[in-house]
Amino acid sequence: MRIRTLDELVEVLEGDLAWRKRELTNVKFMLPSRRAYRSLLLRAAICLLYAHWEGFVKTAATSYVSFVANRGLRYRDLTPNFVALGLHGEIREAGQSNHPTVHTELVVRLTSDLSDRARINWRESVNTHSNLNSETLGRILALLGLEERDYLSKGPLLDQKLLNNRNRIAHGEKADIEPDDYDVLHTEIIQLLDSFNTDVQNAAATDQFRRSV
Repeated sequence: MRIRTLDELVEVLEGDLAWRKRELTNVKFMLPSRRAYRSLLLRAAICLLYAHWEGFVKTAATSYVSFVANRGLRYRDLTPNFVALGLHGEIREAGQSNHPTVHTELVVRLTSDLSDRARINWRESVNTHSNLNSETLGRILALLGLEERDYLSKGPLLDQKLLNNRNRIAHGEKADIEPDDYDVLHTEIIQLLDSFNTDVQNAAATDQFRRSV
């Protein structure tokens, strides 16, 4: 979705997060009342929890990049992470080439005044690889210019408790999920979703994508 204003960004993020949290809450409330199917529901809940975690991160990140891309800014106005995103194709081409002219052209480009209007392919900017582990999350945070520390401290929870269990279930293994473990995981992921939402909105509202003069 092409996003041009802060209000549009906030509306997209709040709406997307709201339905995801509502669905996860409904599933959580079903668990105590369906004792005969609790094991089944817990496995399904893990898959749904992961799906909404990955889904919101991708939606929020892509929406933020769309917001920045549609500000009409020049490369010289943007922080290095967004310059790199805009010049991704040229950087990749230079990395794959052994021709010195290609490398020289990139150096000239990067050492110029960068007065061209930034062209950022926001639709393809964010890729979770359907495997949003802590390493992939770190790359997305770096791409957006967001602080990594608070998220990456949750690496074991994301990689082992959420993603590993989701993968085992998705590949047909009979993973046993304890209700108490799911409760903790549910709470932690909801908090991470809220944090990601807040961080993206704050970055947009305070122009964190702009290069400091």
